[in-house]
Amino acid sequence: MAASEATIGLGTKFSYQTDDGPPAVYTEIGEAVSIQPPQPVRETVDVTHLASPNGTREFRGTLRDPGEAEVTFNFTDAAYAIASTLFMADGVTIFRVEYPDGGTEDFEGIVTGKPSEAIEVDSVRRFSLPIKVTGLPTYTPAA
Repeated sequence: MAASEATIGLGTKFSYQTDDGPPAVYTEIGEAVSIQPPQPVRETVDVTHLASPNGTREFRGTLRDPGEAEVTFNFTDAAYAIASTLFMADGVTIFRVEYPDGGTEDFEGIVTGKPSEAIEVDSVRRFSLPIKVTGLPTYTPAA
């Protein structure tokens, strides 16, 4: 059996496009501790009819929903300031997930909030950045 080619999450970066270049420039938002990349799904429509084979429902694919992404950061003034600016932006922003192996996933989205986690005596302050994705993400494997 061949050795696994799996990678771990350590070293993954989350950034947003600050200059479209060329080449495009991406800037990290802050200390990301959890990244949920977009999870596109495809809707279906039921096209079953009275003579459907084997009395079985039939479906056709319709529109794709690019889904949402969510990133959790350690709270720092700099990261929260960037998150606030992105939340107030009226247009879409281009985001990038850079994986430890060098692969990237780019997507456009709209920041829909910047909720903070509860502040507790013995825990790290954190906040999340929920993003509604618009258009399908583009994955580029490592070179």
